[in-house]
Amino acid sequence: MKKIIFSLLLGYCSLSFAEVKQYVLNPVFSTAGKAEFVMYAGDQGQTLKGSLIAQNGKHFDLPDACEPEGGDAELKDAFTVKGKKTYFLFTCAWSVKHSGIGLNGTQYETYVYTSNDLASIEKVKVLSQNLSAYEGSLEGGGNSYAWYAQRKLSAEKIMELESGKTTDSLTLAHDIVLARLKDMDYDAVKSYLSHERLEQLKSDYPIGISTVVAYNDFGYALAQAGEYEKAYQLLTEIEKSFPDRVVLKLNIADVLWETNRAQSTVYYKAYVDLMQKSGKAKLIPAKALERSANK
Repeated sequence: MKKIIFSLLLGYCSLSFAEVKQYVLNPVFSTAGKAEFVMYAGDQGQTLKGSLIAQNGKHFDLPDACEPEGGDAELKDAFTVKGKKTYFLFTCAWSVKHSGIGLNGTQYETYVYTSNDLASIEKVKVLSQNLSAYEGSLEGGGNSYAWYAQRKLSAEKIMELESGKTTDSLTLAHDIVLARLKDMDYDAVKSYLSHERLEQLKSDYPIGISTVVAYNDFGYALAQAGEYEKAYQLLTEIEKSFPDRVVLKLNIADVLWETNRAQSTVYYKAYVDLMQKSGKAKLIPAKALERSANK
């Protein structure tokens, strides 16, 4: 009797250390409508294991687990992506700190699967590798970034890789920049919008009616990140094709205010004039009115 009670107590203790998290999958993955992850405590730390739950309630274990590596893994997200195939993916993150060699950041590992039968789940290595990355400081200086750590960006990247695109499209690049700008991660903006990337994007997606918004936002983002010269070059390149674009006048004026206030004032005046002529005087920012009167 004592052995039975002791066994029950052990079972209770084991369950008390298991942390469970479930995700509803939309679209479903094969016949699985949910994914479940359990964090098990062990002597070396916590291990995260997952399973897919079929509509009949049966569990199918995922082939990969997130083991403790210098610290416990954190489950960041789990969801499905519908492309030519339906993919299921989950992402684990580990804190990385090695002050002696200058590493301080987060390692993201994403596991991507496809399957027609939950009994034979197949890992898609190429997609998994492309979505996994380290974000933080590097040993030799500088920083590395995990550009696709957010759900929306991961899904977009999978769709592009599936279609054979090896470099980020203008749409994906735009979404990445806006995400970093929203977080005020200006170093990331500067890193992503390198000279090489901008030239590649302009070559693949020339400045035109369908692309001008993205490039205008790139110029704005670069200015916010303190890259005034690069921002000015891009915005004036846009101006050659769209000389009457009103918001562009304001963006160029803002950039020049940091480097050439006399020329900046000219652009502020042009912006204010265009806004007034279009009956939008009430929408003119106060700083634009003030600076347009600068002498």
